[in-house]
Amino acid sequence: MRKEKAQSNFHIFFLIFILLIAHYSLFIGVAAASDVDEVVDRVQKKFAGIIDIKGTFVQKSYIKDIEQTQEYSGTFFIKKPSRMMWEYAAPRDEKVIINNLDTWIYKKSQNQVIRTKFTKEAYSQVPIALLGSIENIRADFDITMPEKNALQLAPKHRVGFIKTIVLEITPGEMPVKMFTIFDTYGNIIMIKLRDVKINSGLDDSMFIFKTPPGAEVFDLSQ
Repeated sequence: MRKEKAQSNFHIFFLIFILLIAHYSLFIGVAAASDVDEVVDRVQKKFAGIIDIKGTFVQKSYIKDIEQTQEYSGTFFIKKPSRMMWEYAAPRDEKVIINNLDTWIYKKSQNQVIRTKFTKEAYSQVPIALLGSIENIRADFDITMPEKNALQLAPKHRVGFIKTIVLEITPGEMPVKMFTIFDTYGNIIMIKLRDVKINSGLDDSMFIFKTPPGAEVFDLSQ
């Protein structure tokens, strides 16, 4: 009898323990979801108050096929809702301008211009353009928070070859200081933002592309 009673008490204790663990796990899950929502709300609110951004950047690209890391630097300018320009310094020497959906890629060393239409599919090729849409990241991505100051974005629908994006968050005026893109081929692009200035009053004229004399133009926008 005592043995049966002891077994019964053990089963009750074990059941209570399991229920407590389940309750604690549920609480942690809700708290984590709440933290993510709070951080995303703060980031989106800050971006909503940004009219234009300019600064410099350092880009490190790990190319899986050749197992090499390439490093570039340059300047960038963004004016909402849909104007962007960034320019890579040597040795890449490339300028990209987006004005609404019209996109121009100027390769200085070859004096060639590629004209095309911008879509979100291009984020893996022109990653800094992602900064123009962070204000509405919930619409395009499922969001988790792997670390205190990081948001991990997983595309809800196909976005080029992007697998995940990790944003490093800062409490400053510009809420994102670095982001890393992982694609389905194992390539990794990391972009660190520097010397960022907010709402400096960028003129629309700087986003109008003028074809350099003698440049060869390939129009892929049709």
